[in-house]
Amino acid sequence: MYGWQQGQEGLKTALRGRPIERGGTGDRRSRAHSSYYKRQEVILATHQTDDALLHQLIENASHAIDLRKKEDLSEIEHTADTLVQHVSGEALASMEAAYASDPAIPLAFNIAVKLAKSKKYIGQFDEQAHISVVIALYKEHNRIKPSSAHPHGEDFLRVKVHQLNWLFADAPTYSWDLTLVDDGCPNGSGEIAQEIVSEAGYRNVDVLFLADAIAEGAPVAAGLDAPSDSQKGGSILYGMYHASQQEKENHVVLYTDADLSTHLGQVGLLTKPILEEGFLAAIGSRREEQSVVIKKSARNDRGKLFIYSWKRMLPELRHITDTQCGFKAFAGTIVQDIVTPAFEKKFAFDIELLLKTENIKNKSIHKAPVAWIDSEAESTTTDIQPYLPMLKSISRMYDAYSVSNTQSDEFSRFFDTIDKEKWQAILENIPVEITSRNPAEFSVYDKIKTSDLVR
Repeated sequence: MYGWQQGQEGLKTALRGRPIERGGTGDRRSRAHSSYYKRQEVILATHQTDDALLHQLIENASHAIDLRKKEDLSEIEHTADTLVQHVSGEALASMEAAYASDPAIPLAFNIAVKLAKSKKYIGQFDEQAHISVVIALYKEHNRIKPSSAHPHGEDFLRVKVHQLNWLFADAPTYSWDLTLVDDGCPNGSGEIAQEIVSEAGYRNVDVLFLADAIAEGAPVAAGLDAPSDSQKGGSILYGMYHASQQEKENHVVLYTDADLSTHLGQVGLLTKPILEEGFLAAIGSRREEQSVVIKKSARNDRGKLFIYSWKRMLPELRHITDTQCGFKAFAGTIVQDIVTPAFEKKFAFDIELLLKTENIKNKSIHKAPVAWIDSEAESTTTDIQPYLPMLKSISRMYDAYSVSNTQSDEFSRFFDTIDKEKWQAILENIPVEITSRNPAEFSVYDKIKTSDLVR
C-alpha cells in the first residue's frame, strides 16, 4: 500500500518521458505533472481513494486509443469497472474536473472515468427505465464490416451492442433497444445490418427503411418524396418516432452516429439529467471544459463561422455551442411532439429538435461533456460541407419558431438570400474576430454584422 508521498514519487517515475498524444512539450508537460500531483492529493485526501490503485490504473493506461480494437475497448471497460467498484461518484466527478484537459493523463483513463460515471448513474437509478437508441445508415457498408474485411471497417453494429450490454449488465431495472434506419443507402447498408442482426440473433435490434415510412405516408416522413430528400435527419426522426410508439416507463430516446466516435457506455451521462433532474433533453458536448476530444479535422474556422451565425439567429439556444455532436437524448414523453411535424430532414435537424424542446420548456436542455474520438475515414459528411444549406434551414426555423428581433432578422434575411458563390467568398475571408475566438464566446460576442462578412 502506497502512502501519499510514495505514490507521488511512483507517479513521477511512471509518467516521466511518456508520449503526450494531445499536445504538450517540455515545460508544459512539467507544469501539467506538477498540477496533476496537487490535484490528485486533493482528491485522495477528500475521498480516501486508494492511491496505489489510482497509481496503477494511470500508469497502465494507454495514451493512444483505437476503439476498433477489442483490446483497447477491453482496457477502457476494465478500468471503468474497477473505478465503479472502488471509487465514489463524488471522487469520479473530481477526477473528471481535474484530469479531462490535462495532457499528462492517458486518454484511456479519461475515457474510463466518463464510462465509470455513466455506469454509476445507471446503477443508482432503481426504477424501471427503458432506453431506445437510434442510428442512421447511409453509405455505412464499409464501416459496418470488421477491420479484417475492410481497412475502414469498425464492426460498429456488434461493437455498439456490446457497449450497451456492458453498460446495463448490472442494471436489472433497465431495458434497451437499438433501431438502425437506412436513409436510402445505395450500397445496401440496411440489408447488411439485417444480415448481422439475423446472424447474431439480436432480439432487441431492429432495422428500418426510410423508404417504407415514405411509402406508407407516415406523419414523420411528411415532406419527403424519396429517401434522397433526406440527409440523415429524415431517418433519425423516423427512428425516434418509431421508438416513441412504445409505452415504456421512464423512456429515454437517444440517437448517435454510426461510427465509434462516442462509446455508448456514456449513455448514463445523458439519461441521469432526464430521469432524475427534470431536463427534457441531454446532449453530448465536445466543447465543455471537461470534454475529452481527439479531433483530426481541419474544418475549425468554418465551424466557428457557422456557430457564430446561427447563434445570431436563434437566441433561445445561445447557451449551447455544440449542436452537431451526434449523441443526444430526449424524454420519451416529448418525442412525438418534436419530430412531428418537423420540416428539416437534413443536417440541421438537430437544431430544430433542440429549438422545439426549448420552446416546450425554457432551459430544459442539459449539456454533458463527453469523450469523443474523431472517426473520419468513412465519414459521409466530410466532403459535403453543408453549412450554407444548414444556415438557410435555420433561417426558416427562426421564422417558424422564434420571436422576431432586429439582429436575428438581419442574419436570417442575409443567409436566406446569399448564393454558393457569395458563400465561398465569405469562407475565404472569415473575419479574424471570429476565427480567433473560442466558439463559447459567441453566446455573448456579437460585434460582427452581416456587412462585415461580405467586405
